[in-house]
Order: sequence, then C-alpha cells, then structure tokens
Amino acid sequence: MSITPAAARSVSNHPPVRPGLGVSTTGTSSSSGLLTPARGAKRRRPTEFLLPDGRKVLVALPQDAEVLKTKYKFGSHAHGRHEQDEGTQVEVVVHGSAEHRQYLHLTKAHHESRKHALREKLGEHVHVLDELMSVSSQLGDITNQIQKVAQQVDRSVTSLKTNFSKFGYDAQLRTYADDDDIPVETGLYGNGSGNDTPSPGDGKEVSRRSSFTFGGSRSGTGTGTAFGEDDDYGGRDGGDTMKLFRRPVVKQYFHRGLLWRASEETQVMSFELFFDLLYVGILAVNGDHAAEEYNGHELLRFVVTFIMSWQIWSGVTQLISWFETNDVLQRVQVLFLIACLLGQTTNMLQAFHEAHDTYTQLVAFYVAGRLFMAAYYGLTAFLVPLVKGPMMAQIIHTVAGVAFWMGSTAVEMPNRLILIFIAIVIDLFGSMVHVAMFRYGRSHDSKLAVRFANMFEFYPAINIEHKVERTNAFVTLVLGYSVVALIFQNASKMGFNAFLGKAILGLVQGFVFNWLYFEVDGSNLQTHAIRRSPNTAFIWQHAHLSFVMAYILAAAALSKMVVATDCANAPLEALTEFYQHRSDEEVHLGLRLYYCIGLGIALFSMGLISFSHEHRTPRGACRLPKWVRLLNRSAVCVVLFCLPAADPHHLNSLHLIAITTCLSVWVLLFETYAKACKTESFISFGAADDGKGGNNGKGCYTAQCTKKELDEAMKRVNEKKAGVDDGGEGGGGGGGEGGGNETEEVIEVVQGKELSKGEKTAVVDCQ
Repeated sequence: MSITPAAARSVSNHPPVRPGLGVSTTGTSSSSGLLTPARGAKRRRPTEFLLPDGRKVLVALPQDAEVLKTKYKFGSHAHGRHEQDEGTQVEVVVHGSAEHRQYLHLTKAHHESRKHALREKLGEHVHVLDELMSVSSQLGDITNQIQKVAQQVDRSVTSLKTNFSKFGYDAQLRTYADDDDIPVETGLYGNGSGNDTPSPGDGKEVSRRSSFTFGGSRSGTGTGTAFGEDDDYGGRDGGDTMKLFRRPVVKQYFHRGLLWRASEETQVMSFELFFDLLYVGILAVNGDHAAEEYNGHELLRFVVTFIMSWQIWSGVTQLISWFETNDVLQRVQVLFLIACLLGQTTNMLQAFHEAHDTYTQLVAFYVAGRLFMAAYYGLTAFLVPLVKGPMMAQIIHTVAGVAFWMGSTAVEMPNRLILIFIAIVIDLFGSMVHVAMFRYGRSHDSKLAVRFANMFEFYPAINIEHKVERTNAFVTLVLGYSVVALIFQNASKMGFNAFLGKAILGLVQGFVFNWLYFEVDGSNLQTHAIRRSPNTAFIWQHAHLSFVMAYILAAAALSKMVVATDCANAPLEALTEFYQHRSDEEVHLGLRLYYCIGLGIALFSMGLISFSHEHRTPRGACRLPKWVRLLNRSAVCVVLFCLPAADPHHLNSLHLIAITTCLSVWVLLFETYAKACKTESFISFGAADDGKGGNNGKGCYTAQCTKKELDEAMKRVNEKKAGVDDGGEGGGGGGGEGGGNETEEVIEVVQGKELSKGEKTAVVDCQ
C-alpha cells in the first residue's frame, strides 16, 4: 500500500539527507573547507558580485576555479550574459578563501561609506531616506517570499517534467532540487545545535549543501547566477557504468510530514518489461483453463493462483519503485523471482486436483519468492539504517503470510481454504497495519505515537509515475489477451459468418474498455489517487486487482462464446479442427456467469478507479457531474449482472455479445458527452478551438526556440512585409502580385513569452 502526503503531518520544511548512498556533499569540512562532489554530480554554479573599482568577482569551488581562471585569462566568457561586458576585468576566487572574504569586506565597506555620504547630503531630509529604506526592506522580504513559493512550485512541477501535471501537485511534496530550503548552519533536523547531525559512516551523512545522484540520473541545484545548470567546467562528466553491487538508495520517502523525491522522471527498466512477458503466458494458461471448466472449483483455483502471481508482480514493482541500485545483483534478483514465478505457473492448473495435486509445489515456489523479498528487506535494513523500521515491518508482514501458506500444505481440503484465505488477507491487506502505525505516529503525541514516529521517521514512498506506468503495462497485457483470445481460424469459403460477427463485436468491446480506462478514467487528472489520500490510494490499488481478474474471466469466456454454434449462420464446418474441439452447441450457465458477471465487476472496478481520482473540469464546467456518470455505470453493471438469468434459448451467444457490446458503447458515449464542456461545440473545423467551434479556420502552433532565433525570425517577417509594401506602392504589377502571395505564407507570431533574466528559450504561439 502506498502512502500519500495526506498521510503525514507537516512538522518541518527543512529537507533531510537522502537515505542510502548517492549522497555527495559540497559543504565545508574540517580540513579543506570544501568537500568534493561525487563523480558525475552537478556542481555548484559560481556566484558573482562587483568590486568598487568595477571588477567582476566570480566565486567558484576549488575544482572549477583553475578552469575558470584559464578561461578568463584568454578573455573568453562562460555565459552569454557576459558578452555585453567585454571590457570588464574578471577575478576568479575560491569560495571561503581569504581573498574571497577580503573582497566581501571591501565591497561592504564601500557601500556603507556611500550610504553615510548620502545621509550627510540629505541633511534634514534624512528621515525620508530611512523611511524609503524601511519600505524597500519590507518590499524585498515580501518579494523574496513570493519568489520562493514560485520557485518551489516551479521545481516541484516543472522539474518533475510532465509526470507532475498528470498526477497532481501537492504542497507537501519536495524534490531534491529544492536545496534553497536547506538551512546553511543547521544539522539534519534544522535546530542549529548540531546534536542531531549524524556522523559520517553511519548511513546518515548530511552537509550544508547536498547533491544527490542515483542510477544514471542526476539532480541538484546550486546558488549563483553566472552559469547554466548543464555546464561541465572540467569536462569530467562521463557515461554511467554498471557495478556488480551498489548500496541501495531510497528514491523517495516521507520525513516529518513531507514527501521527498528526485526531480527526474523514473523510467521503466528493460528487465521489468521482460518480467511482463511471463505474464502473457500466465494470462493465457490461467484464463483458457478457467473457460474450459466453468464451475465454482475452477473459479476458486483461478482466484487463488492469480492473487499469488499478482503478489509476486506487486512485490517486484514495489522493490524497484522504492530503491535504486541499477547493478548486476538487482538483475539477478529479478531473474530469480521470474524463475520462482515460472515454477509457480507450471503448477497452477492441478493445484486443487484430487488425483494430481500440485498445490505443495505451487506454494513452495511462491514461498521461495516471498522469503527472498523478505531477505532483501533485511539486507536493506542493514545497509540503510534510516529505513530500518519500515523494512522490519515489511519482513514481519511477509513472514506472517508465508507461515499460513506453509501451514496450508499440511491440511487437506476443505479445511485448507481457511488458511489460504487468511494468508491472502495478510498478503493483500497486511501492509495497512504498519501504514496505520506510521500515520498514528505523525498525528498523535502519546508515548506510543512517539515510538512509532521514531520507528518510521523515514518511510519509503511509492514512485507514482513508475507505479502508474507498470500498472498501465499490466492492464495493457490483460486487454491484449482479450483481443488475442478472439482469434479463430476459418475453414469455409465464405468468411462472413456469425463467428466473425461475434469476434468483431468482442473487438469493439475490448477497444471500448481500453478507451474508458486510458482516455476517460486515466486522463485529465487533477490529482492522482495515490497522491490524493491514503484511502483513495488503497481503492486504486485493489480495484485494479478485481478489474484484472474479472476482465480475464470475461475475456476467456468470450473466446469460448465466439466459436459457439448456438446461433444462425454458425456451422461447425466453418471452423478448423482445433477450434471445432473448442466449440460448444450451447453456452452453459457457468460460461454466461463468467462473461456477464466478469464484465460487470470489471466495469464497476473501473468506476471505483475513476472515483478515486480527482479530475480536472473544463472551463464552463462539464455537461454532467461525475456522480451522474458513475451512477450510469452502476446501472449498466446491474443490467450485466442480470443477463445470465435470461433464457439461453431466447438469448444465444450472438445476442448476448451484441447486448454487452452495446451497453459498453453506451457507457463510452455517455461519458464522452457528460465530460464535454457546456459552452463548447462537439465539432471544430479549426486546428484550435476558440470555444465557438473553431478558430476561424486558422491553425495555431506552439514552438520552442532560442531568443536569438525568435528575434531573427521576427526580423525576417518584418523585412518580407516591408518588401511587399514597397512592391505594391511601386505599381509593378507582377512584383506586387508576387509579393502578395508571399505574404500569405508568412507565419505571424501572435503571442510570445517574455524571457526572464536567466532563461535561454522562448515559447511562442503562432497562427
């Protein structure tokens, strides 16, 4: 279960050190006054100020100072802003050096003398100067606070790239790039005493300025304005290498009511996609076998075995989302878990068979995978002591479920089911216990709460974009299985028959569910369920499990109904021999229940997923509110639940598939209409809608370019316009006419974004 910022109480705005490795400091040390950044990390940009005699002083770190001195020795400039000061003499000094302090004191004395001279010059009107300085000071404080809030939003939203806009902003979220919030003279807890500052070597390193690196992606900012963030002064920024073993790094975590995470996008690893390939086989084996024996015993086997495989998948996703290692050992660990899952899959079908019971083998592979993950949690608790509490809680949760699974192998049916259901409840909902302990420790002041707060002071958090991406990939596999299951082979000369009609209807149905999940429920989010609250995160997580299981059962049943011969124009001879063996003359009640109840539960689960999100509303509001749309879905689910009760002689497989497809299309059409804006038309003839059905037929485009390129483009546009005007006035018929044609092809910039002092690019809208 994931934890959201709403689960923690905000206590401090000072960012803590990031647990684990990958922490490199650029603060001061007792020996040299500066610590060297980790290899590949972005270093602090030089700061600058002017001396009384007009010289410019650049303050840099020792490893950058020599490079800058060499660069300015030959009169070159490291940033475009210095091109306007070709005659300015540049002095490069080391941060914290005697020369640096001397220049600072000299500049301070100069400005104090200027202030004193101004006061003497004003004489009796000096009170006006004092009042002006007071107002300027207050205005400066307010301006700094506004800029700080704006910078925080910019880092927390813009720095998180497009992910953040998809999943929603939360004021309790911080990124490692927010090092302006780090107090210069405080320790880990920001109390200034230094008593809480961890000592080096105990996994709690901290400094006055920190740069965090992990897994080939880097983040970090420095103070100063002279240089761009991506400059590598020494030319030492090289490629990434893979090590045999790396100490785990916590990617994101909760601390003192705030969620801290890196600003970079976490991408899905290649071995995770390879891991998903095994689930293609699991879905096919489990689903097809469930459709062959449609009874309660087979349904029980399907639910138990699928939940076990889902737990392995969720565990691997959580480990990769929590920790960054990117080493050889991590890939070996995933390979071992894939092997355990493969062994588990080979024992699924006969798990509850009386003659050939493979339940013990099934549990053995599952327990091996779960205990392996528990061992990894223990190793992480040892290597990263800051998250020891959460890791120990995970171990207890895992071992408790394993104990019941192992005990179930020693008990015969049906008593075995009691231990199985207890183990499933522990595996699915056991994490709620330590999550509740974590939340209780953050919201109460009792002695027990203090102990919980100390135990879970640093709590790993789910990486939202990684979790969503992995879940989307899994749902895509499920939807893909439903499409593949529809395929049959025709053996007749006429390819148009009831079999093809049912397959096409099933294809439309799968397309509609894909549309609903990704384009209706999963798009245009204001706040994602994981970030919204712990309760909505819980609903989102477990609604996916019910959705996936129900839809697989429905898709498996649909594959049998497609080749059924209970309707007109469905001769058995039209199928190849393999599909003739799969065909039935009648669709039995069990298969109808699988299909209709499965679709109903899947649609209802998608409604829960939509309910857990907070969606954006268009300007002018939606045509119908969200609760009306969900009520419509619920009504359709009730109809689907009732369809199996119909007489099979009056409702054959073709009719049943047609009705369910029409109901699915109705839900999609209703959602599309209800989510549309009241004030906008459904039809637009322009490339960009202006709220009145188009933009007068003109296309609008957005482009990103440098300021220099924008100025040159505007200059060319003006020159062409001037040439056209001159041609028309001169009366040269051919020239003027040609110039007129050229004018129609000129792009007119209608809106440009003002560049701030540090920006290099502009975003413009053109028509």
